[in-house]
Amino acid sequence: MGKQIDREKLAALNVKFRKHKYLSILLALFTLGVNIFAWFAFSSSAGLQLDATVASWDVEFKDNGVVSRNIYIEITKMKPGMTTYEKTVEVDNNSEVPATFRYEVISVTLLGNTLDLTQYSNIDTHLRQFYPFSIQYAANKTSLAGNDSLEFNVQVSWPYESNTPQYFSQDDVVYDFNESFIYYLKNGTNYEETTIANETAFTNQKSNLYLIKDDADSYFGMACGSYEKATGEPCLTMNMRLYVEQVN
Repeated sequence: MGKQIDREKLAALNVKFRKHKYLSILLALFTLGVNIFAWFAFSSSAGLQLDATVASWDVEFKDNGVVSRNIYIEITKMKPGMTTYEKTVEVDNNSEVPATFRYEVISVTLLGNTLDLTQYSNIDTHLRQFYPFSIQYAANKTSLAGNDSLEFNVQVSWPYESNTPQYFSQDDVVYDFNESFIYYLKNGTNYEETTIANETAFTNQKSNLYLIKDDADSYFGMACGSYEKATGEPCLTMNMRLYVEQVN
């Protein structure tokens, strides 16, 4: 699986989480040294036809006013209840040529496992359904006139509480069995507790199982801390690419 999780420590810590939610989560995160960091690389792709009638083509990507083709976002101490992280990339079309803007998620790696993006019809939906932290990104528009600009915004948050119960699916890549968790099956719009006796039963039913948010927070808070401590690598890595292309 590409990660090293001490199951006994995870189970013991989870019991404490249930008894003393706020204090225990903060203590566990501090003890395990959680230091999740998200990395986004942005670059441009612009087609240019060499023709005497084609106007000049000049596009800039700016991070806090500094022009760069690669912009990195680093998030330290990412944990449940963290302050929302936000970064805005300014995209300037300094030419007279109208253009269109689009972006692409190139790769997502979590706990050392690179997700196969070809399996998901929408990576945004997958992230929301399976993981308790939130990664949002969007541009304020997709069409650029000549001498125009737009903003591409990235937000990373990890809400600690929710007004309504939230449940997260167990994906085939990241989640492992933990006997101290309560697993759920979805029945219509309801989530019902189910007994999962061992790892074999978990594996056989994994695609139908859910964790409530409290346990999903516990799992990733501790798993990411253990992974980073063991490997020195970030728990979460995401690579995106931005494109500005001439309108034909």
